[in-house]
Amino acid sequence: MKKSANLLILGLFLSLSSYVNAEELIIGKGNLNKDINVIFEAAPKDTLYNNSRKVLSEKETDIHIEALVNWNDNIEISGQLPDAFIPYLIILSEITNENTDEKSTIELTPHINLSDGFHYAQNIKLPGLRSDTYKVKFTVSIDEKKLTYHHDWKKLYSYPLFNEQVFSYVNLDFKEMSEAVRR
Repeated sequence: MKKSANLLILGLFLSLSSYVNAEELIIGKGNLNKDINVIFEAAPKDTLYNNSRKVLSEKETDIHIEALVNWNDNIEISGQLPDAFIPYLIILSEITNENTDEKSTIELTPHINLSDGFHYAQNIKLPGLRSDTYKVKFTVSIDEKKLTYHHDWKKLYSYPLFNEQVFSYVNLDFKEMSEAVRR
């Protein structure tokens, strides 16, 4: 009886260990300029809500891919807060299966949650098996149709804010992240 109770507790612990606190996989980090940091992550799939456009449901999803784009923590630009979200960006993610060369490209869109605040992300279906390895290329640019600069900014700081940047990562294993569940 005691042995079966211990096994039950162990089983419950192991099943809950992939919930709630499932850590995000940091794919890579970089800078868009000296004042803007970017962190690319793979996270457990999630249920998303948007009344204006269709989002991939959690059951159709393998992982949730994210880009956290913020002012750095020692920003010294008047009116800008350390670690504040950078809006009006276009972030494309090209995911290539290293075994089959099958590709998918998705645009990361603005999201908000309690752990990351504002960030760019998307639920995705991997172009292949969860156990395959992947290359991911992120292309980050400014949405020039939406972002307008004032004269004071242009006079004192970079214009445009940064030039298009490409970040590439290889041999990524998303299997563990695709099996994690958040609740």
